[in-house]
Amino acid sequence: MLLLIFFAISVFIFLVYWKFIRPQKALYDTFCEQGVSCEPFKPLIGQLLDIHHAFDNDTIVDYRNQLIEKHGYVYTIGFGPSTTLVIMDADMLADVFGRTHSQDYRKPVGMDKYFKPLIGIHNLLVSEGEEHTRARQMLNPAFHYVHLQSMIDLMIDQTKKTIDELFLLSNTNQFVDLDTQMNNITLAIIASSAFGKDFQSTSNSKQILRQSINELLRVLEYRAMRMIDDIPLIGRLPFWGKKIINKCSMDISNFVDEIISDRRHEKSTSLSSNEDLLDLLLSAVDDQGKPFDNQEIKDQALTFVLAGHETTGSLLTWTMYVLMTNEKVFEACREEVDRILPNGAEITRENLNQLVVCEAILQETLRLYPPASFLSRECIREHYIGKEGQRQIRIPVGAKVMVSVQVLHQREEYWSQPTEFDYTRWMRDPITGLKPKLSHPFCYLPFGAGPRNCIGQNFALLESKIILAMLIQRCNFEIEPGQKIVPVVRIAMKSKYGLRAKITQRSFN
Repeated sequence: MLLLIFFAISVFIFLVYWKFIRPQKALYDTFCEQGVSCEPFKPLIGQLLDIHHAFDNDTIVDYRNQLIEKHGYVYTIGFGPSTTLVIMDADMLADVFGRTHSQDYRKPVGMDKYFKPLIGIHNLLVSEGEEHTRARQMLNPAFHYVHLQSMIDLMIDQTKKTIDELFLLSNTNQFVDLDTQMNNITLAIIASSAFGKDFQSTSNSKQILRQSINELLRVLEYRAMRMIDDIPLIGRLPFWGKKIINKCSMDISNFVDEIISDRRHEKSTSLSSNEDLLDLLLSAVDDQGKPFDNQEIKDQALTFVLAGHETTGSLLTWTMYVLMTNEKVFEACREEVDRILPNGAEITRENLNQLVVCEAILQETLRLYPPASFLSRECIREHYIGKEGQRQIRIPVGAKVMVSVQVLHQREEYWSQPTEFDYTRWMRDPITGLKPKLSHPFCYLPFGAGPRNCIGQNFALLESKIILAMLIQRCNFEIEPGQKIVPVVRIAMKSKYGLRAKITQRSFN
């Protein structure tokens, strides 16, 4: 019996070594032998314990800066059993995310496990190869300029209704969580744009979707931080929120199935002046004349809702934080809004384009507080990155490459006064209307870059400008004193302990 137990343990140890430790060490050695600075090799766990310790003690920024001081802007680190090459050099990132070698990468294996309970696997976020190319071509029309213009009235209407809800809260004279309120606005807009439902008047639908998404995200983030779904079999056990995942996934799935069925049977219509995303998903066909099937429609629509409302909500939360803590920036923003939209005037498509300060403030917030703080890829074909005649690195199959977008956005090689909030760096030329040219095409990546950049970035910026202008026009803000603001990475960048503010109705004389 003891011999059998010993044999079983030996087989288990060998399998762990063969499947995890051996490839982890091989990738580690490949980078070290090329002169890449590396953190100490630790089988299976890498630097995961150091990262968790820094996170728990609110020293993650200090830890990150120590790594840069020790290794520079290109180094190797271990995230659990995964050996990762961290790159914050714009020239090398141009190879990874640009046209040169973007086809040699895929989204990291395991990403589909993380997002599958919420958005499935047939979507732009996690699909690969021909499936991704086909879907991208079929979805591009939904985000063309002309179609986005037809969404403006819907965005204004949903923002107005959600701000009215905020005023009901303000009657209690209490501080509220800003991130929650911003996410409520963006969810109302995006869900209405995607599904044709008025999520302010359909309270039951709004609550089901909002609560299910928030609860599911909370559990998925908990599991991701502990790499539960990266361990074979462990992720399938009925622990660590598995029951919550199953219930919320089912609620969301049933909700979307009903909406798709209603639209197919013409029981619902778009709220915009043109087709909404669901209309386009139902009518889109590929080069062979083949449409999306029901599962693809559901997965694509949910991806749009998830990716859009979390990231845009994060952008608006940090924008309001900047405005509440920087009086000069706030005054410049309000002066522009009051000049272009005097005495509570309505936003129109024409005056929206005149809000250049609002636009610049949003761009600068994306630089300092990018919602997608990290971008990662996994190599599927070996190649070299780096300019000829300069430093080049061989990237083997299976290696993960990651960029800290926030660090890239604050490198003094690419930005003047990189840690200062200076919205004027984004101000358009008053004559040509053009934005200032970046010092490097790949030094600013809030929406990624290359063939897999964010398809909804223009939607997000348009929506954010409308929401920001209406908030500044109609509301006064007061940040709760004594808060500890610690930016942390979740699905989007959040404040670890929340960000609370008092929002009250502004009166017009």
